[in-house]
Amino acid sequence: MDCLRRGYRTMHTVGGPGTELGRLIPDWLAKQSDGCKCSDRAAQMDAWGVAGCIENREKIIGWLVAQKQALPAMLQLLPAKALRAGAAVMVDCAIHNAKIKADQ
Repeated sequence: MDCLRRGYRTMHTVGGPGTELGRLIPDWLAKQSDGCKCSDRAAQMDAWGVAGCIENREKIIGWLVAQKQALPAMLQLLPAKALRAGAAVMVDCAIHNAKIKADQ
């Protein structure tokens, strides 16, 4: 998968898949709020590394879909299947970007 060709950005610092996922989510799409576990989950993903995130891919996608209320109102109307598909692309790109950086 070429996430750069899809228009997703990468940066040149290493952090891990959780850090990469955070970079892929634009500010207008979802804002971190009180009580959300975004930072904790990003840290968990970074601790798992690429292999652990591949193993826990469905769990990570579930975390993102569960944060539906943080999306703009129009996107909250999307069916769960569409939200899962979008979340899956972002998770896969984050894992891919982290793998590339780890290999450099």
